[in-house]
Amino acid sequence: MVSSRSFDFVGGSSSKFWEVTRDGVDVVVRYGRKGTTGQTTSRTFTTEDAAIAHVDRLVAAKLGKGYVESDTVDQRRTASRAGGEPAVADPNTSAVPVSDVAVADEDTFVVPSSWRRSFFPRRGGAGVPARWPDAAARANAAALLTTHSERIEQSLRHGQTDPEVAAAGLDVLAGTPSPLGAAAVAAALMARATWRQQDDLRVLADLWLADHDLPFATAAAAELLSVGWDYRGNYHSEAALPLHRLRPHEARAWLVHEAGLTIAGRVRAALAAASHDEYAASLEALGPYRQGTLHQRVAATFLAPTETDWHDEAVAAVTAAGDENLAAVLLTVVTTPSHAARLADLADDYSTVRSATLVYSFVAGVGAAAAPILARWFDDAYVEADGKRRLLAALAALPGDEPFRLLLDRFDRKYVPAALLDAAGRFPARALRLLAADPRRGVRDLLPAHALAHLAVVERVLPTLSDDVAGRIRAVLADTVAVTEAPTEALPELMVRPPWLVKRAARRPVVVEGLVCADEPAMVWAPGERDAWRDATGHRRAWANQDRTWESVATRVRNGATGWWEATDFFVRAPEEIARPLIREWRARDLWDGAAWMPIVVGRFELDALPAALDAARRSPATIAGALLPYTSPEIAILMADWLGRLKSSRPAALAWLARHAAAAARALVPPGLGRPGVERRRAEQALWALAGNGYAEDIRTAAKQYGPEAAAGIDQLLAVDPLDLLPARIPRLPEWADPARLPRLRMRDGSGALPLPVTAHVATMLAMSRLGEPYAGVAVVKDLCEPHSLADFAWALFLSWQAAGSPAKESWVLEALALVGDDEVVRRLAPVIRAWPGEGGHARAVTGLDVLATIGTDVALMHLHGIAQKVKFKGLKERASEKMREVAAGLGLEPEQLADRLVPDLGLDATGSLTLDYGPRQFVVGFDEQLKPYVRDADGKRRKDLPKPGVKETLAPAAYRRFAGLKKDVRTIAAEQIRRLEQAMVTQRRWTGGELRQLFVGHPLLWHLVRRLVWGRYDEQGALVGALRVAEDRTFANVDDDPVLLSDDAVVGVAHPLELGGSVAAWGELFGDYEILQPFPQLGREVHTLTEEELTAHRLTRFEGITVHVGKLLGLERRGWHRTAPEDAGIQGWVERPLPDGGGVVIGLDPGIAVGVVNEFAEQKLEEIWVRRAQDRYWDRERGASFGELDPVTRSEIIRDLKEITA
Repeated sequence: MVSSRSFDFVGGSSSKFWEVTRDGVDVVVRYGRKGTTGQTTSRTFTTEDAAIAHVDRLVAAKLGKGYVESDTVDQRRTASRAGGEPAVADPNTSAVPVSDVAVADEDTFVVPSSWRRSFFPRRGGAGVPARWPDAAARANAAALLTTHSERIEQSLRHGQTDPEVAAAGLDVLAGTPSPLGAAAVAAALMARATWRQQDDLRVLADLWLADHDLPFATAAAAELLSVGWDYRGNYHSEAALPLHRLRPHEARAWLVHEAGLTIAGRVRAALAAASHDEYAASLEALGPYRQGTLHQRVAATFLAPTETDWHDEAVAAVTAAGDENLAAVLLTVVTTPSHAARLADLADDYSTVRSATLVYSFVAGVGAAAAPILARWFDDAYVEADGKRRLLAALAALPGDEPFRLLLDRFDRKYVPAALLDAAGRFPARALRLLAADPRRGVRDLLPAHALAHLAVVERVLPTLSDDVAGRIRAVLADTVAVTEAPTEALPELMVRPPWLVKRAARRPVVVEGLVCADEPAMVWAPGERDAWRDATGHRRAWANQDRTWESVATRVRNGATGWWEATDFFVRAPEEIARPLIREWRARDLWDGAAWMPIVVGRFELDALPAALDAARRSPATIAGALLPYTSPEIAILMADWLGRLKSSRPAALAWLARHAAAAARALVPPGLGRPGVERRRAEQALWALAGNGYAEDIRTAAKQYGPEAAAGIDQLLAVDPLDLLPARIPRLPEWADPARLPRLRMRDGSGALPLPVTAHVATMLAMSRLGEPYAGVAVVKDLCEPHSLADFAWALFLSWQAAGSPAKESWVLEALALVGDDEVVRRLAPVIRAWPGEGGHARAVTGLDVLATIGTDVALMHLHGIAQKVKFKGLKERASEKMREVAAGLGLEPEQLADRLVPDLGLDATGSLTLDYGPRQFVVGFDEQLKPYVRDADGKRRKDLPKPGVKETLAPAAYRRFAGLKKDVRTIAAEQIRRLEQAMVTQRRWTGGELRQLFVGHPLLWHLVRRLVWGRYDEQGALVGALRVAEDRTFANVDDDPVLLSDDAVVGVAHPLELGGSVAAWGELFGDYEILQPFPQLGREVHTLTEEELTAHRLTRFEGITVHVGKLLGLERRGWHRTAPEDAGIQGWVERPLPDGGGVVIGLDPGIAVGVVNEFAEQKLEEIWVRRAQDRYWDRERGASFGELDPVTRSEIIRDLKEITA
């Protein structure tokens, strides 16, 4: 006999099904994402009893994980027409599991079976219980009453309890039950129940149903919803609370989240399943309550929601009373859009959305007309993450164009892509039409996967679509379905039969015991690295010991009597002769901010600091591992090998360490790499293979020879392993959203066609096996075989599918795959996503994204990385991007700003800084204005803002058109950043050599359009201006009189500040006017400012203090190099600071301060105090030690300029 059961799970970003079928001794399981065919596994048992037991275990496990059994043939389902009244399916009609419903009519609403656990059913609708009451629940209820009998009686006998309520409750305890008495006993239990206990009280409904009848339980539920209690200042006390009938206009706070509504909901479920006679008797029991108080009338309407003639009166009464709690209760009752809108306007959004039961019951009653209300709730900034996901799940279940479009309108919001994918699976024809019609790139990127997953729907729907929409779908199919496949015999064996599908004999490892690496610890610094590490300019704890002598702090450190911050500051700043004797014995108690201060300690004390650095790194590898980079020792090598194989967060640091100390690492890892099989050997082998893969195989062989011929032979065997055979312990299984049939086809470099789909799946598996810095060796074969743009498009489509599936953390390899095969177009798409992630709770993903940009490593990738390091609203991400830029720069022997100078791509412009776009019969030349905005000139020299539309015969035009579109996109990114950098260079007085000016700016085909519009200065060794010049049209240099200027390569140059130009500003302005040269930012026309004599010696700038400004003006200062300080108590940022080169800054104290994440919370900010902070000063110190006269004139002028602008 064949038996089948089906289950669904919907939660968070998941929407899955699971089915099990048993045919005798054979068990077949099918599972996957709803809307797909899923995957199938099978197993055969020796006996039928064993098969049955196996099925029972599987089912129990799924139920334990939150799966809900789907509809069966004897269950009913509710369907409603979009925007209309709910239509109830014929109870005698067989129903199939919801996951298997063939949605031929996409205007029918089917209540998802996963809602049944969080749902108030209605008579004739979905989710009606099969049997009532539950015997086990009744027993639990009786036990509850026994356990809490003393508390119940105290509450009933309380002197302030309503006498009628008290008498009825005490009668129940004495054995004389009544509906009011049952409600009184339940209310006494509820009044002191914790939030965790509230759910346990639902079983009281089963007690009423088992010991009495349905009319009794119905009346008791109505009474319960109209009884309240009074805390009267005893909220946190355990004392019994008095009970009373709710008075007119008295609100029962949190009514919708208390057990009372849940208990009444179980009675409502029993009414939904009752016979005709039982239901009629229960309606009669509700008669008195229909004439009672407002709470009783609402309770009656709630219990009998299908009595629609009661709705008008209940809605009108509740809206007149303005009771938001009762409005939320009635949302689970009403069925018309007008009633829903009135109640939704009154109900508290936050409270309603917190309850899955309220949301799903509301949607089940109203149907698709609930969509705009759900969308409005979703847009509420105060709805929590679970609530947002719940609303989106409900919206995705609704038919009709409006719900789908509401999702599309919010496509760029967190959690929405996953919901859109769910809706597309339920309504594939509608999704096909609306996705293809949406012009936005991110939405259109979902179209290929959807079309390929529903080819039968495409075939049916395509003739009904407009030519434009149908054309887009056909184009997708042409790129994916209608392609020529490359013959498998022409492909490498790796692609057709990859190693993980071929059984191979196990490798017998060579074991050489007794090997020991005797290397002593040593330091290996990169040029200039130690000086950079021990620079304590930015040390944040410089205030910790400012009131003590270093000798006294040393005594405290020796005795273990310091706070962790005091000890940290001691080893960062104390004189070396005092601190060095103590460093070897010191171990940091707290590693907060360790990534900032530990490198300073290492830079100062080198090998003496190794024990402290090792201890800290073992405790917090993610933050301290980088501080071990200059050290080398066998102990560190083994530690790095362990982190490489075990910790994703420390893998980059481990790879960097291995690369720096390749020879020493090899000597240290050969002994464990040839040791007995186990974890330590496996980690050492992986590290040695990583070294060999990065070009250090000979270092490993040289190291092995030092241990003798047997070790050398063992290492030779180890290195002889084919890199293609180096597989992870578990081969990753591709998720359903990575199905190659839904992704762009991978095309061969030689033009012979596309990879067959099974081969494409192998490529995806290779990407899944790879990690940043450790790609599977087969990826290199794939990159040689496949067309690069095709491979990048494939990886980006995988990334989009991953995002749409909710960005599951266990498949984050998709993000890292972009680093392996991504191109500049991937970079342009990924950079804005990285910028947005921290605001969506995705800081870790954003940090990995920075690693992706650094690994791609093209000029465009590093340009975007630098842009994030300079300007992004999330401080943590900005700091990490700056760190990556420093790493890349250090690898090239440059400072980060020097690297940024070299990162500006030439975008394919010719030596004159222009580009010719060829339409065939017509050509257009690209030029740039003072803001680097591109324009085109035709053959007649006429300037156009954009390219004209191509003619029919201009076959070259599409490529030229795409080229110009890409150019505009890149220039838009470059222009704002480079203009900002040049202005900041003027303000901060940055200098270059004459040779750098020629190479990096004048010789650059794009940047020269900017630098020729500025006045440059030449400076002597003391930094004083000795001459000014401009870049002429022929790229030579000229002075204000237009005489040639010879600029040597070692001359010191910079963007001249007008304060430095002094009286020559007017002459330069006249010259630029004559040549009609417009400047990219205010230079010659810039206002300059000076301080009064009194202000020069003052510690505060009082002329601006006490002025109130809008918070938006303060935020605007961040574009000019100012930043908000770290948040203090309650998440308030109390200061805005402009950093100074010595580690201090000019500080503006704010009142009340800026609220993190809600910057408009305090829109008006008073400039409370403005002062100069030295590096060692704390923001809250009252003593001001530095004066404004200590600042240079340019800095003083710019600070006054900024302050004048925000206070104007």
